[in-house]
Amino acid sequence: MSESTVKINAIVVRAKDSGENDRLLTLLSPEMGKLSVSAKGVKSLKHKSRSACMPLAYSSFVLKKIKDGLYSLSSADLIESFSSLSKDVELLSYGAYFADLARLCVQSSVPADEEVRLLLNTLYVLTKRTDAAPLIKAVFELKLMELCGIMPEFDSECPCSSPAKFFCPSEGEVRCGEHKTPDAIPISPNEINLSLYITSSSLKDALFAVCNMDTAASLSRITEPFLSYHLGNLPNSLAFLRKIVIKIQ
Repeated sequence: MSESTVKINAIVVRAKDSGENDRLLTLLSPEMGKLSVSAKGVKSLKHKSRSACMPLAYSSFVLKKIKDGLYSLSSADLIESFSSLSKDVELLSYGAYFADLARLCVQSSVPADEEVRLLLNTLYVLTKRTDAAPLIKAVFELKLMELCGIMPEFDSECPCSSPAKFFCPSEGEVRCGEHKTPDAIPISPNEINLSLYITSSSLKDALFAVCNMDTAASLSRITEPFLSYHLGNLPNSLAFLRKIVIKIQ
């Protein structure tokens, strides 16, 4: 294998049409982080690597370097498709959001072993615990925050020792009514307890937690504003997920 050719395992987090049969892929790999790949002809039903280049596919890629951060596809072999997600529009919307959020948080050419492992494990559990999607979303968001170094602090008390009643995204901590910030969001004891369990537990224990799914879903009021504050914006796939979930409910 030449110096300009690399072989990696990676997950497809975006597949953007760039021609009649071409796509520009965004991959996340443990060793190389985020990279862009020009995949000529991959939209064709006859292309041998088509299934390995679909969104959310985890595959083994052989790539040729064009320039820093940009590669062309030589071949790809599918490892895991997470195909069951595509059979349910709500689950697929969750998966697309997770992939997009990871894409925003992973840097180009910077190793992302933990981020890729988090995404793969989350997608796997989503295929198994289809009724626990709100919990899985909260776990993914909080664990990704931890990897990004922007983990919020949850406690039953404000720093002044008064009972915590609000979460402040700009401060990343809970506050009482007297010390809340203008962006404060009401937070209940159940939400605090679940957040504490998720942040203090292993990924496996958090993903398989038994909890009230209404409480898990309500954590979106906490996690999304916090992520938006630190990332600047959230992916469009979140808005689409919101529409799908509301429509189904």
